[in-house]
Amino acid sequence: MTQSNGTHTNGTQTNGATNGSANGTANGSYKNGTHKHDHVDSLVDKVNQSVGTFQDGHAEKDRLAALKAAQELVRALHGPKDNVYHLVYSPTQAMCVRIGIDLEIFSTLSKASGPVTLQELAAVKNASPLITERVLRILAGIEYVAEHDVHVYSATRMTHQMTDRFSIAMVKFIYDFGMPTVAKIPEFLRTHEYKFIEGSTSGPWQYATNSEESLWDWIAKSEERLDITHSFMEGDRGSRPPWVEWFPVQEQLIDTFTGSDEDVFLVDVAGGRGHDIRTFREKFPQARGRFVLEDLEHVIEQSVDGLQAEKIAFDLFKPQPIQGARVYYMKFILHDWSDSDSLKILQQVREAMKPGYSVLVIEEFILPQKDCPMLSAMWDWEMMVFLNSLERSEGHWRRLLDETGFEAKCFYPPGDGQGIIMAELKQ
Repeated sequence: MTQSNGTHTNGTQTNGATNGSANGTANGSYKNGTHKHDHVDSLVDKVNQSVGTFQDGHAEKDRLAALKAAQELVRALHGPKDNVYHLVYSPTQAMCVRIGIDLEIFSTLSKASGPVTLQELAAVKNASPLITERVLRILAGIEYVAEHDVHVYSATRMTHQMTDRFSIAMVKFIYDFGMPTVAKIPEFLRTHEYKFIEGSTSGPWQYATNSEESLWDWIAKSEERLDITHSFMEGDRGSRPPWVEWFPVQEQLIDTFTGSDEDVFLVDVAGGRGHDIRTFREKFPQARGRFVLEDLEHVIEQSVDGLQAEKIAFDLFKPQPIQGARVYYMKFILHDWSDSDSLKILQQVREAMKPGYSVLVIEEFILPQKDCPMLSAMWDWEMMVFLNSLERSEGHWRRLLDETGFEAKCFYPPGDGQGIIMAELKQ
């Protein structure tokens, strides 16, 4: 960064690195202090219209449209150059949230009966007040805390959200496990001449960590890493409703179950600690048949309390132990694997299914060909960061299923790219 001896240019201080735009000049949208009103006015109208549509029906697709319109307005108000500034400095936001977890800022403010001083927050972990204040500046700027007064802070909705174990695990997983690899991906791609190199142990994570083991093997060596991972996976839906709330489960799956109470209705393949089965049974307590949770032994040993399901230790790449179930459900499994590995996994499920009766239900992102939601696009890159894998479009899913003897019967995207794919064996 270039020092400029405290000089000012057009009223904007440029000593150090501010150089014009950091004080709010829009660099492209403003000229001589006059805003390009027509463009902004049209975006304001778009925001008002889309928010009104969402408030009328509260549909998920309308919420996403309103968010997109609001983000377009923010970018227009910033202007091109300031948008670059905000982008390149944005990693400090995640960094300060991560430090805030360690300093117990969120839990302290959430438990407090009133505002808390800087000195009190720093004292929780015997931290430097200077370091703590610098963290709090960022947290206040993104509304993860509120500045009640000078050096006095209080909780916001985001403060309380960051006491949620799922949110804490998400930040720890992405930041601690992934950020060093993110920094190395451009170098990794240059090294491989921008070719996609298949293999769960030959991707960016191995390159960045100088390791030959898979991410899963590395995680399994630490109880703390395992707990972070499973908590993250259980809460990775965010604010999106569970699939049983919007997919026609009753008509498509329950009403077509012809077995007895002794037959298997649903197998949750690699289903973690059983949260999705629990959600299903809470929504449809009348559903007949047995429910089976499958995953690695150390995972199902930590299944949720009171789970109404049988538990079977299971390896994705080995024969499926439950034959002829009505539903084989896979949530966020295949996006962990390359196409070649996904084909092997699907083949094991195919061999267990009963033709004309069993169905495969896949819950994953379904990337659109155009106007891909940012969350889906970012998630796709995170899959490469951690597992050298990918999210898939509808066409990609159809090709993958077709190659393993399945026919995709329907796609149910709920609005942001995450959806349900229901497939049957080819006749």
